Amino acid sequence: MKAGSCPYEMQISYAARTGRWDDSTRAHVEHCAYCREIVAVVEWMREIADKEIRGSVVPDPALILLNARIATIQAGRESALHPLTIAAAVVRSAVISMLALGLLWVWLEMRSLAAVRLTDFVPFAQPMLISAAALTVCLLALLLVRLIQPVLLED
Repeated sequence: MKAGSCPYEMQISYAARTGRWDDSTRAHVEHCAYCREIVAVVEWMREIADKEIRGSVVPDPALILLNARIATIQAGRESALHPLTIAAAVVRSAVISMLALGLLWVWLEMRSLAAVRLTDFVPFAQPMLISAAALTVCLLALLLVRLIQPVLLED
């Protein structure tokens, strides 16, 4: 007999798994430490398996089928709406670009108005007028963003 093995290993393992013990296997387990260890491991594994079986709750097959059908329908809808999602993103990008260009144009007009035309009528220094124009454009941008935010972030 080699160290770490026993010629009765297969019979002891079978008896421990099935519970079919005879007198010779019982007598051998009492004298062989290796086979006692096999029996201990088999019993430990059986306890683990019993705990797993007792602790698990199998869901209702109708519920599983319903969830699978719902997932299939949702996947079909998402794939059908994918081109519209891309189109919405393009439209949102165009709206943002147009707003940015419009604000740039307003800023350039307000700056030239503040720098050239208003200095004759208003008794403020030119840098203050340009700063007021910048503040006006920023407030206008904030107002536009606040108004358009629900449309741009709609999902």
